[in-house]
Amino acid sequence: MEFAEAVKTQIKEPLEVLCDALICEGEVEQFLFFSGVVEMLRDPADEASVIAASIELSRCAFLGFIFSPTIQTQVNQVLDQAIEMSTTMSSGTLQ
Repeated sequence: MEFAEAVKTQIKEPLEVLCDALICEGEVEQFLFFSGVVEMLRDPADEASVIAASIELSRCAFLGFIFSPTIQTQVNQVLDQAIEMSTTMSSGTLQ
């Protein structure tokens, strides 16, 4: 799988689903944060943007957001994928 496709399917698209769920739950502040990260991934082939988005995602742990259990699961999955992608990028191989 190419880098851009992996970023799109493993991080960007799940973030878009998360944003939809946040809006449905009326969580505007969280929606704005995560939609900002989606915007950072506009070009999934841009490695610098992917790194910046991963760093921005890591900030959500310190922003005091409280999520419903369903949303928390989605957030955890996105964070796990971003960590895995970052690790892959630093190792120089895409799995």
